[in-house]
Order: sequence, then structure tokens, then C-alpha cells
Amino acid sequence: MRNSIVKSILAISLTLLSLQGFAQASAVKVLNITNPHHSNAIQIGDVLNRTIEVEVSSAYHLPKTSLPLKGDSKDGIELRDIAVQSTQHGDTTTYHIALSYQVFASAAKPMVMRLPNVHFTLAGGTTAAAIDMPAWQFWYSPLVAEGITNAKENMQPQSKPPLFDVSIHYSWLWLALSVLATGLIGLIYVNADKSWLPFMNGAFAQAYRRIKKLGHRQGSHQHALMYMHQAFNQLYGENLFVHELDKFLAAHPKFLKMRADIDAFFTQSNAALFGNHASNGQELQQLKALSKRFRDCERGI
Repeated sequence: MRNSIVKSILAISLTLLSLQGFAQASAVKVLNITNPHHSNAIQIGDVLNRTIEVEVSSAYHLPKTSLPLKGDSKDGIELRDIAVQSTQHGDTTTYHIALSYQVFASAAKPMVMRLPNVHFTLAGGTTAAAIDMPAWQFWYSPLVAEGITNAKENMQPQSKPPLFDVSIHYSWLWLALSVLATGLIGLIYVNADKSWLPFMNGAFAQAYRRIKKLGHRQGSHQHALMYMHQAFNQLYGENLFVHELDKFLAAHPKFLKMRADIDAFFTQSNAALFGNHASNGQELQQLKALSKRFRDCERGI
């Protein structure tokens, strides 16, 4: 009778254990475990990374209290960093756990070491569940072999680092410098007032520089008009009058887009030089701006 009771209790216990294991297995599904690429020739100071990806029922969650602490050390293996990412998918949650270890152990000869197994306890649910990351073994290689009495006799010749062909980089460098120089020259050509480069000392460039130097004194407006007429005459080759504008534009078609400004200039000039129109400072500023636009047109801008 007693044996029957014992056997019944044992059978019930085994059934409960199997049900609990089945419940945990159904609650946690390991999708992937990634270990370091090499398991040999690992030395002191090397960093080893491991990851585990699991799918957990949404009834469970991974609390921070179940995570190992950074800096924990066991057998010369220190947990350098830990990162956890979670993604919700319907009634399941996917956890991606990344562990980074650094080797601080030392040995005088090659030996087998291991990254520790990690047990992450899950919270929630009706039964206990956890994520288990098994230990991972690797071969540790010492920096110096055991029993060396004279380090000088065991020194290895140093090899020169491989040389890289940098000619293609020099080609790109010269190309970039050429583009930069071209851009700088273009900026100078567009904006500079001095005659540093060819074609920068044109007739209207000279007129613009002279008008800029004029102050707001008596007669400045008439001098500015004279400088502009001198520029037109220099380009035309003789004195240019208003009825000859079509001939001037035919000889210098790049000024066609400035036809309205040229007509306005000659109208202003006739009113100031041959009429009783009194000039003001604003008209001098307008002539300065107009001479700059003529200079830019002269340079093909």
C-alpha cells in the first residue's frame, strides 16, 4: 500500500514537472544565438560579443533586475556592456540581447576558458519562465610562452606594414584643387573690382571703379555720366549717340538684355547734360549700380 502511494506521488510530480517544462518551452522560443567568430588565439584584452534572440509570450516581460550588471567579473571574464532591444509582434515579444565581454585573465600556457552561462528570469505569466544562454568555450593564448628566461633571444623580427597605392587619391586631390581654384577664379572674376585677370579691366569696369570713388560733392553726377559715356565710346570705337544704339547692340549683342537700361541712361544723361534737371544723391547711386550691371554684362555674367 505504501509503495503504491509513493509511486503515485512520484508520477504526479513527474507530470507536473513535465507540464511546467512544456509551459516554459512554449512561453520562450530561442530564435538565434550568435557567438564570436573565432574560438582560438584569444588573448588578454580581447573583446568577445554574444547575442541571443528569443520570442516570448506577451504575458511575460524581461525586467531590468534580471539582467547582469556591467562590470561583473568571473574567472577573469568581465561583462563590458549589455544592450536589450524588444519588439512587439501581436501576442509575442522578440528580445534581442547583446552581451560584450572583455578578457582579463592571464595564463602562462594555452588553456580553455569560457564565457559564463546567463540566466534571464522572466516576470509575469502563470508559470515560471526564463531565457537561458549557455556557456561558450574558447582557447586562451598567452602573449608570452611559459619558461622564457631571456626575452631578447625570443624576439621576433618586425615586418613592415604593407604599402598602399595612393596615386588614385592624389589624382582626386588634384582634381578637387583644380575645381576649387576654378571656383575661386570665377568668384574673383565676377566680384573683384581690380584688374587682376585678363578681361577684367574693360571699359565699364574702369567706369565703375571711377564712379565708386566719387563723393557726394557738386558735379559728381555729371562726372559719373561722363565716365559712362566714355565707356560706351571706348566699346563703340567712336562717340555713341542715342540714334546709333541699334548699331552698337548689333556689334555687342551681349548688351541686348540691357537695352532698357541703356535707353534709360541716355534719357537721364540728356536731361542732366542738356536740360535743367537738378541731380541728387540717389541718381548717383543708381548710376553706380547701373555701371556695375554693365560691367557684369561686359564680363559675360
